Amino acid sequence: MPSSEKRSADPLTTGERVKWHRERRGVPRKALAELVGRSEEWLRLLEVEGRGAERLSNLVNIAHALGMSDASTLVGFDLRPRSTAGVPEHPAVAEVRLALSLALLAPAADGPRCTMRALQERVQHAWNGWRMSRAQYIALGAVLPDLLTDAIALAHWAPEIERRAAHKLLTHVYLLAQRFAFCVSATSLATRCTDRALLAADQADDPELLALAGWAAAMTSLAADEPGEAAAIALCAREHVPGTSTPREAALRGSLLLFAAIGAARVCRPGDAWRYWDEAARIAEQLHHGYQHPHTQFSSANVAVYGVALHVETGNAIVAADEAARLDPSEIPSTNRRAQHFIDVARSHHRAGNAAQVLPALLASVAESRETIVYSSDARDLVLAQVRASKPDQAPQLAQLAQLLDIA
Repeated sequence: MPSSEKRSADPLTTGERVKWHRERRGVPRKALAELVGRSEEWLRLLEVEGRGAERLSNLVNIAHALGMSDASTLVGFDLRPRSTAGVPEHPAVAEVRLALSLALLAPAADGPRCTMRALQERVQHAWNGWRMSRAQYIALGAVLPDLLTDAIALAHWAPEIERRAAHKLLTHVYLLAQRFAFCVSATSLATRCTDRALLAADQADDPELLALAGWAAAMTSLAADEPGEAAAIALCAREHVPGTSTPREAALRGSLLLFAAIGAARVCRPGDAWRYWDEAARIAEQLHHGYQHPHTQFSSANVAVYGVALHVETGNAIVAADEAARLDPSEIPSTNRRAQHFIDVARSHHRAGNAAQVLPALLASVAESRETIVYSSDARDLVLAQVRASKPDQAPQLAQLAQLLDIA
């Protein structure tokens, strides 16, 4: 498309876009200039006159400093290679999306198809499968449409005495759907499920459950590249946790603090990020060894994993790699989270310049859960970088990994 057409469709220049995103994230010009190793005057000239905006390397550095996934938003069109511009759509996404609408528009005429007790058992089985299975996306995608249909019908038909319990169960089903949508990078579906979960939790009149739905909302905001929003939601949701008198309450507060930390890091507030992480770490220390929150998996190991991710987000890749080396992956409480951890490890090695360690970390992720890496845009970008810089001794394994991700 000619540049004139792009200009008419979007009147903002690249410099104006940089300024808009910087101000939207609350980052002073001087602070952003320091993060990219430039002077405040250099950044002013880029924003006002476009000087330096023609160099992609400058925009990539600015995007990274602002916590953006890539520089495409700064120029107004997709800069990413087509092979990594997006992950494939999971085959269950369309069915889950349809079930969300049909279950409300066409509730069962003769009442729900199952009892609340039976549905509770199915939901618990689905959560267990999510944590333990190495093919959790396929397994959860297969059961979600029916779970949604039955949970919505139960809430619709529940007598007044059971309405709160029915909406509580419905919230957990929406949270299952949100977790699935988030992990397969179906962000718009995750947003719909998050909104439904918040509304159902409110109907259940359960503050702790509302906070859990807020945790899911923060997760969805991070996926939508809205880190400041994620931090704000997480901190607001924390106020709905009744207290820290039980391990469950304390762990939920800790989980929300971890999302607040990641959000703060991505909007260039490292001081706040580490303050939230430190508070979460203190909570984890007070929990008995081996405890994990049943839904967020908050635990000492979980806090350590987020510490690695936080070092990556705040530009301390070498420290992140060192911290990751001291972690025992077997203590991470779910196959999906272990797989994601190894992707974070690969990111830290890539940014630290440890090229030889990137592929082993990616292969370790595949060993935990093939699906996690297939639906991770970060992993796809790392694999593409490895393909471009491949060495003969890496070629066979790298070729297999590229084939798995359908990267030419």
